[in-house]
Amino acid sequence: MAKSEQKKLSGIEKHFGSYKYSVRGVWLAFYYEHNMRYHLAAAIGVVLVNYLLKISRTEWVITLILIGLAWMAEVFNTALEKLADRVNQHPDPLIGQAKDLASGAVFIICLFAVICALIIYLPYLL
Repeated sequence: MAKSEQKKLSGIEKHFGSYKYSVRGVWLAFYYEHNMRYHLAAAIGVVLVNYLLKISRTEWVITLILIGLAWMAEVFNTALEKLADRVNQHPDPLIGQAKDLASGAVFIICLFAVICALIIYLPYLL
């Protein structure tokens, strides 16, 4: 095997090896963060309702994207909270604002997910 091929292979192996940290992060989020369990329960509910209502492919994609965005926002929120707590364990107004802003991001995506759910599901239910 040529040296350039070997170097390329090790780069690919390194890239795929880095996914173990990503998977660990997802596992940590669901294992330690109770809010992620609520998001998981909601996602299971959405998938079940999607299946039962036989919604369109486009509506499936929209709901799955919203689930992913809500989970992503929650993971970012958790990461920011953990980092902020590590930086300063004493009450700090700026850190408090940063935490509130990150929490607000989760609230925003969840609010819009509920609005989209109403837009998608109401025609099927009425």
